[in-house]
Amino acid sequence: MRSLFPGEDKESQVPVVDSFFLLFSPLTLADDCQLSTPGMDSMEQLTISLINARGEVVPIKTHIADSEPERQAGYQFVCEEVINTSTILFFYSTPIVARFHMNNVKAPLDIGFFDLHGVLIHHEVMDIYRTEAKPIYGPDAPFQFALEARAGFFKEHQFIPGKSRLVLVER
Repeated sequence: MRSLFPGEDKESQVPVVDSFFLLFSPLTLADDCQLSTPGMDSMEQLTISLINARGEVVPIKTHIADSEPERQAGYQFVCEEVINTSTILFFYSTPIVARFHMNNVKAPLDIGFFDLHGVLIHHEVMDIYRTEAKPIYGPDAPFQFALEARAGFFKEHQFIPGKSRLVLVER
């Protein structure tokens, strides 16, 4: 199995991702949602675990977005019922500083950002765009993983920055 965590002794530079790549979205063909998209279909599924603030291990089956097309696709155009029953783990080969958007996303999302050691460093709730104001989301600190889930997921499972950790499970 490939490891998503780099060696602890390696030092890496932290590239800043051009916001064009994270903010790019395809043209909207219709307001209708889809149960599946080519972007989500191409994502590998993997079981990961998160250790919450109480020390409990919570296994999660998630989609892995580890290529630029998969990361750009995310939950865009996907129906709310799919968002409510799935998660996406965005994986970057090295820590980055970047922002996420909610263009063409049909339901609010929780997003948690994890450092290269898997520690949850930041959490936000991203709301759907209802007005012309279109905020972008993300920490000012570098992260290597970002987990998107339905809104309320992090609170429900007590995933708290500095007290929760991402653990990958062997397949």
